[in-house]
Amino acid sequence: MNDEVWQQLLSLESRDVTAQWFERIHANELNARRAKEINSAAKQAREYFRGAFQSQYSVRPLLTFYGVACLSRAVLLLLRRSGGEETLTGSHGLETANWGQVMSGETANSLRCLLELRVRTTAGLFHDFVTQTENRTSIHVRSSKVDWRICYDVPEKGDEVSLGDLLARIPDLHADYSSPTRVPLYAAVNEMTYSEDAGFNAKVRSEQFTPLKPFYEQQGFTVTPTAGCVELSADSKTFQKRTPLFVHSYVHKTFGSIPTLHMAQPFPSDSCYSQLSITYMVSYILGMLVRYYPTHWMALIQGDKGDTCWPTINRAQHFVEQSFPEVAIELVHDILNNKAAESAK
Repeated sequence: MNDEVWQQLLSLESRDVTAQWFERIHANELNARRAKEINSAAKQAREYFRGAFQSQYSVRPLLTFYGVACLSRAVLLLLRRSGGEETLTGSHGLETANWGQVMSGETANSLRCLLELRVRTTAGLFHDFVTQTENRTSIHVRSSKVDWRICYDVPEKGDEVSLGDLLARIPDLHADYSSPTRVPLYAAVNEMTYSEDAGFNAKVRSEQFTPLKPFYEQQGFTVTPTAGCVELSADSKTFQKRTPLFVHSYVHKTFGSIPTLHMAQPFPSDSCYSQLSITYMVSYILGMLVRYYPTHWMALIQGDKGDTCWPTINRAQHFVEQSFPEVAIELVHDILNNKAAESAK
């Protein structure tokens, strides 16, 4: 657990600080009941993450997911202007889609197909969380502070995403995910600018951008090779209509402090999810794999036949543990800073 991140998250466990934040966000007073709901969810999140950190891998991803869900609930209740726990839909907001087919038959064959596991969005906590956070990604272009932010359209309920779709868009997994049969769908951004008049312009690493090139050319972006990079440009209308999916490396940061920005390809349904939402879905899949298929999970972590995906899944688990709390508190601070800037005008 990152002590500094959890020290910042401790504010969500404070009655007075939570009340101050709520007033800054909503210009309204926080009632005692909602404050207690936020504080309780944040405290449970801390204990679930602590328990996961100290537990064996036989249960670790499940405890982590409960921590992700509790922290999401705390942030959701802080950002929601009205309505407490009683107004939340009583389900995860995600459900398994094809797991019966993938996990049937020989265990070794199922393990080889884990990246094909799909989840479907439904009414529930995940959808409420994505909606209340406005599917928002905080962008780091050149500093550890947030330079920009993008709110993607919230995908319709019923959208399906596979574990492979998710892992292919997480730069922190590059060392283990990349292989002749698995192609990452992101490219590191060296420079990026945007304005209504000048439009969008970015320089990305050319070798990483090759798999993305056909997609972005079809979306109306101009792709121009330069020395060791590719320059990507579009007018503001094209950029707003076909906004790229932006993701960061939060584990492997530039100079140890700056989340490294990458441009990725939207999901197969043409939907975009924020970094928080992507991380939430990965945690859900790993948690449900532990809960409902313990035999397969134990075979995977114990090195049984078919365990090719284990290094990638192991790294994905660490990615969730380290990045979700950090991105969650970063989102809250960014919203608070925006409100303060608006008030100062």
